[in-house]
Amino acid sequence: MKKARQRGDAGQVRTTAPRACLRTVPPRAAARHVASIALTAALLAAVVLAAALPSTSASTPATPSASLQLFPGASATEPTPVAAPGAESVPPGGEPAAADDIPRWLAKQREADAVTPRSPASTHADGEGEEASDGAALTPSVGHEASGAPATRDVSTGGQTALRGTWAGTPARLAEYLVAHNPSPAFSVPVETLAHYYVTYAAEVGLRADILWAQMIHETGFGAYGGSVKPSQNNYAGIGATGGGVPGHTFVTAELGVKAHIAHMVAYVFETDQAVWTNATIDPRYEAVRPRGGAKVLADLDGRWAVPGIGYGAAIERHVAAMNR
Repeated sequence: MKKARQRGDAGQVRTTAPRACLRTVPPRAAARHVASIALTAALLAAVVLAAALPSTSASTPATPSASLQLFPGASATEPTPVAAPGAESVPPGGEPAAADDIPRWLAKQREADAVTPRSPASTHADGEGEEASDGAALTPSVGHEASGAPATRDVSTGGQTALRGTWAGTPARLAEYLVAHNPSPAFSVPVETLAHYYVTYAAEVGLRADILWAQMIHETGFGAYGGSVKPSQNNYAGIGATGGGVPGHTFVTAELGVKAHIAHMVAYVFETDQAVWTNATIDPRYEAVRPRGGAKVLADLDGRWAVPGIGYGAAIERHVAAMNR
């Protein structure tokens, strides 16, 4: 019993030795040791908790979002990109789209396309436009220096009608006046289409369409021709036809012929270009007009557009007056 007690005493001594050693550990090291133990315990608890939770990603199939389809109109059974985790699969309309519905933005776009009217045949600045053979109206635009000017039908006498301005009439009135004098003009396009060209492009540069149409009637004999210029030339103002059988210039289309006529008048009336197509590319005689901007009224064309041209402006003015009665 005594030896056992002594062993016990010896054991007691041995067990007290580590406590003595703990007292010698620095406080900061001890704190770090305790923190490390606590962190390890927290991590183990998190692992156990995560293992106990049910897996939602494995049990819930991913539903493709209609708003993420790469190709409009693709069915819901086709492979579709899936949004990143946490991303909303709501289309721009604000309501979730069903799996077999098209995106709402696409439906709206199709509705808009169904009711949007197609634009009429457009004309490029270089003159290579499409002709409206069915007589559809082209939308006139106001010329640079004619912006804000009221449309007019005013006609003076003695060749004193102003060249600048926007005519208040319609293409139908121009066609009606010509056909009343020549029911079968030899133009390369219907007379109504030709009238639309004149009203459109004259307004674009700030010139009166009725005056230009009257000049065309004077030059072509109401579309009957009979002189050096042929109907196939689409030359409505005798540009380059200097007499003696010289036919003058030929224009590929009626539209280009009208633009060349109007561009030539721009050179007489304005000191500066009035449109991107008022140039020597459209009118081969554009640069030959010198000085620029010298004609203000019809009588100013006497001896300039036509030589000797006595009464040239007044003859055109009579047609203008008749169209505006």
